[in-house]
Amino acid sequence: GPPHDGEIRRVAIRLPDGAMFAANLTPDQHMRPFWGGPWMMTVLFAVISVTLLGLWAAWALTAPLSSFVKAAETFSLNGAAAPLPERGPEEIRSLARALNRMRERITALIDDRTKMLAAISHDLRTPITRMRLRAEFIEDETHRHRMLRDLDQMRSMLESVLSFLRNDRKLEEMTLVDIASTLHLVTDQFADMGHKVSYAGPQHAMATARPADLHRCITNLVDNAVRFGGEVAVRLDVKPDRLVVDIEDDGPGISDAHKASVLEPFVRGDQARNMDEAEGFGLGLSIANAIVLAHAGTLSLHDRKPHGLVVRIELPARQQQLQPRQKSAA
Repeated sequence: GPPHDGEIRRVAIRLPDGAMFAANLTPDQHMRPFWGGPWMMTVLFAVISVTLLGLWAAWALTAPLSSFVKAAETFSLNGAAAPLPERGPEEIRSLARALNRMRERITALIDDRTKMLAAISHDLRTPITRMRLRAEFIEDETHRHRMLRDLDQMRSMLESVLSFLRNDRKLEEMTLVDIASTLHLVTDQFADMGHKVSYAGPQHAMATARPADLHRCITNLVDNAVRFGGEVAVRLDVKPDRLVVDIEDDGPGISDAHKASVLEPFVRGDQARNMDEAEGFGLGLSIANAIVLAHAGTLSLHDRKPHGLVVRIELPARQQQLQPRQKSAA
């Protein structure tokens, strides 16, 4: 039979003259398959184990770092986001604790600043009210009118600061809102004050939003538009996945270099669009932008031809109902 592994076979040859030759045959060690040895299975098992262990170690290190990146991107000063989880190796836990302490210090600093500004703005309203009452007794009509106008402007500036600070502290509940009715209401309010404001868009357009914040956002933008333009057009375009609101004016517009900066608080943009240096703190666009961002939308500034500014708001439309488009001019 065929030889077994490790078995020694003996071969004998008899010659014609009767002589015998005998030899022992040993198994050939060099003919074994390369992958056939048991040691190779051991090596493969070790390689697979080390690979899996390395992948697990890499995940254990990168998963907390990924959560750090996500927490930094969603960092909010109103305390809405949860603190970083303190898990993983000791070094990662120490880093998470340090970042959480830094987050608490930043939040406390912003809260102190907010409380201070709100207290100052609130307390200043009382002497302004007293000054306004005393100004009523000024006999010179011109001086009385100018004094009352300045005091009203100061009160308006303080109200804008308080409104901006309050916006960071709490958010309304999201409810189903008729965006078109809100735009109609705002344009009618400005038309009643003698401004040339028109609305173009569907009669109804439902979406999930915060009603008071949305009304405040549109009011700020239309107020900004009528201040620098003679005629203002508010347009609503409903797309399958979003609602687009354009507030157009025919004023001097804003240069490309200032379009990004005017969305920041306490920045008023171009001199051409802010001829009156005492106009305010430049919070109108900032408040509107903050409200739009809180709705997971975007606010952008565009040029209007031949001149003017277009403020475009894009909001996600979760639920909507359309009726035939109609146009109303105020």
